[in-house]
Amino acid sequence: MTAQDCLMILRSVKDAAFATVDAKGRPQVRIIDVMLVENGKLYFCTARGKDFYRQLTASGQVAVTAL
Repeated sequence: MTAQDCLMILRSVKDAAFATVDAKGRPQVRIIDVMLVENGKLYFCTARGKDFYRQLTASGQVAVTAL
């Protein structure tokens, strides 16, 4: 499955839940909109001051569930 295929699936559903873990290893889940695909990568928006940004930059790991 390509990144473009993933984007098409994510855009066809209403919500996509992105899960990360906080500094204490506790799971954190939030709804995120995937914005675009470029060079085979999915891009979405978040703010540098948010916990989500800190968790992503700390581990680089995320789980995604689309409903």
